[in-house]
Amino acid sequence: MRISLEILAKAINEYRIEGTELMERLGNKFGYDISINEQYEEFITKSNPKVPRKGKLSERVNYAFHGGECHFHKKKTQQNIEVILSSPPKFGKIDSWFLKSYLDSTEEYKKYCDKLNWQDLKPMLVELYRVGLIQEIK
Repeated sequence: MRISLEILAKAINEYRIEGTELMERLGNKFGYDISINEQYEEFITKSNPKVPRKGKLSERVNYAFHGGECHFHKKKTQQNIEVILSSPPKFGKIDSWFLKSYLDSTEEYKKYCDKLNWQDLKPMLVELYRVGLIQEIK
Protein backbone atom coordinates (compact mmCIF):
# COMPACT_ATOMS: atom_id res chain seq x y z
CA MET A 1 0.00 0.00 0.00
CA ARG A 2 1.40 3.40 -0.99
CA ILE A 3 0.84 6.57 1.00
CA SER A 4 -1.40 9.13 -0.68
CA LEU A 5 -0.75 12.86 -0.57
CA GLU A 6 -3.82 13.32 1.65
CA ILE A 7 -2.61 10.75 4.20
CA LEU A 8 0.90 12.20 4.09
CA ALA A 9 -0.51 15.70 4.70
CA LYS A 10 -2.47 14.35 7.69
CA ALA A 11 0.68 12.70 9.06
CA ILE A 12 2.69 15.90 8.63
CA ASN A 13 0.07 17.96 10.45
CA GLU A 14 0.08 15.47 13.34
CA TYR A 15 3.89 15.43 13.34
CA ARG A 16 4.00 19.22 13.57
CA ILE A 17 1.45 19.39 16.38
CA GLU A 18 3.24 16.66 18.31
CA GLY A 19 6.66 18.29 17.88
CA THR A 20 5.37 21.68 18.98
CA GLU A 21 3.67 20.22 22.05
CA LEU A 22 6.78 18.28 23.03
CA MET A 23 9.01 21.36 22.68
CA GLU A 24 6.59 23.44 24.77
CA ARG A 25 6.56 20.75 27.47
CA LEU A 26 10.35 20.51 27.43
CA GLY A 27 10.71 24.28 27.69
CA ASN A 28 8.22 24.37 30.58
CA LYS A 29 10.07 21.57 32.35
CA PHE A 30 13.13 23.80 32.56
CA GLY A 31 11.20 27.03 33.23
CA TYR A 32 11.26 28.54 29.74
CA ASP A 33 8.44 30.04 27.72
CA ILE A 34 9.60 29.10 24.24
CA SER A 35 7.13 31.52 22.63
CA ILE A 36 9.40 34.34 23.88
CA ASN A 37 12.37 34.48 21.52
CA GLU A 38 14.97 35.44 24.15
CA GLN A 39 13.89 32.56 26.40
CA TYR A 40 13.83 30.15 23.48
CA GLU A 41 17.35 31.11 22.39
CA GLU A 42 18.68 30.63 25.94
CA PHE A 43 16.79 27.34 26.27
CA ILE A 44 18.33 25.73 23.18
CA THR A 45 21.85 27.15 23.59
CA LYS A 46 24.33 24.30 23.81
CA SER A 47 26.24 25.97 26.64
CA ASN A 48 23.12 26.42 28.82
CA PRO A 49 24.00 24.62 32.10
CA LYS A 50 20.32 24.53 33.17
CA VAL A 51 19.23 22.27 30.28
CA PRO A 52 20.94 18.88 29.85
CA ARG A 53 21.52 17.99 26.21
CA LYS A 54 19.67 14.71 26.71
CA GLY A 55 17.41 13.23 29.32
CA LYS A 56 13.83 12.47 30.22
CA LEU A 57 10.96 14.79 29.41
CA SER A 58 8.82 12.37 31.43
CA GLU A 59 8.84 8.71 32.38
CA ARG A 60 7.41 7.98 28.93
CA VAL A 61 9.43 10.34 26.73
CA ASN A 62 13.18 10.82 26.28
CA TYR A 63 14.74 13.78 24.50
CA ALA A 64 18.14 14.56 23.02
CA PHE A 65 19.39 17.78 21.45
CA HIS A 66 21.78 17.19 18.55
CA GLY A 67 22.98 19.70 16.00
CA GLY A 68 20.04 21.90 15.06
CA GLU A 69 17.41 19.39 16.15
CA CYS A 70 15.82 17.83 19.19
CA HIS A 71 14.89 14.15 19.07
CA PHE A 72 11.99 12.81 21.12
CA HIS A 73 11.39 9.11 21.65
CA LYS A 74 8.21 7.75 23.18
CA LYS A 75 9.09 4.57 25.03
CA LYS A 76 5.67 2.91 25.06
CA THR A 77 4.93 3.33 21.35
CA GLN A 78 8.57 3.52 20.13
CA GLN A 79 7.53 6.63 18.19
CA ASN A 80 10.24 9.07 17.05
CA ILE A 81 9.62 12.79 16.61
CA GLU A 82 12.40 15.06 15.41
CA VAL A 83 12.03 18.81 15.84
CA ILE A 84 14.13 21.15 13.74
CA LEU A 85 14.93 24.04 16.03
CA SER A 86 15.02 26.82 13.43
CA SER A 87 11.35 27.85 13.32
CA PRO A 88 10.02 28.54 16.83
CA PRO A 89 7.49 28.67 18.29
CA LYS A 90 5.64 26.99 15.42
CA PHE A 91 7.90 24.05 14.72
CA GLY A 92 7.31 22.05 11.62
CA LYS A 93 10.06 22.38 9.07
CA ILE A 94 9.98 19.02 7.34
CA ASP A 95 13.07 16.95 6.61
CA SER A 96 12.40 13.80 4.57
CA TRP A 97 14.71 11.62 6.66
CA PHE A 98 13.10 12.62 9.95
CA LEU A 99 9.60 12.39 8.48
CA LYS A 100 10.30 8.83 7.31
CA SER A 101 11.43 7.91 10.83
CA TYR A 102 8.17 9.33 12.22
CA LEU A 103 6.06 7.47 9.65
CA ASP A 104 7.89 4.19 10.32
CA SER A 105 7.47 4.55 14.09
CA THR A 106 3.81 5.63 14.09
CA GLU A 107 1.37 2.73 14.10
CA GLU A 108 -1.19 4.47 11.89
CA TYR A 109 1.33 5.09 9.08
CA LYS A 110 3.65 2.06 9.17
CA LYS A 111 1.58 0.12 6.64
CA TYR A 112 2.11 2.82 4.01
CA CYS A 113 5.87 3.05 4.34
CA ASP A 114 7.35 -0.44 4.10
CA LYS A 115 8.43 0.03 0.48
CA LEU A 116 9.01 3.77 0.74
CA ASN A 117 12.39 5.34 1.42
CA TRP A 118 13.11 8.84 2.58
CA GLN A 119 14.12 10.05 -0.91
CA ASP A 120 10.65 9.10 -2.20
CA LEU A 121 9.18 11.67 0.17
CA LYS A 122 11.02 14.64 -1.36
CA PRO A 123 8.92 14.97 -4.54
CA MET A 124 5.78 14.25 -2.52
CA LEU A 125 6.60 17.16 -0.21
CA VAL A 126 7.16 19.46 -3.20
CA GLU A 127 3.74 18.49 -4.52
CA LEU A 128 2.06 18.99 -1.12
CA TYR A 129 3.50 22.50 -0.93
CA ARG A 130 2.55 23.22 -4.55
CA VAL A 131 -1.10 22.21 -4.17
CA GLY A 132 -1.41 23.84 -0.75
CA LEU A 133 -2.18 20.74 1.31
CA ILE A 134 0.59 21.78 3.70
CA GLN A 135 2.37 25.06 4.29
CA GLU A 136 6.13 25.18 3.98
CA ILE A 137 7.88 26.35 7.13
CA LYS A 138 11.40 27.67 6.67
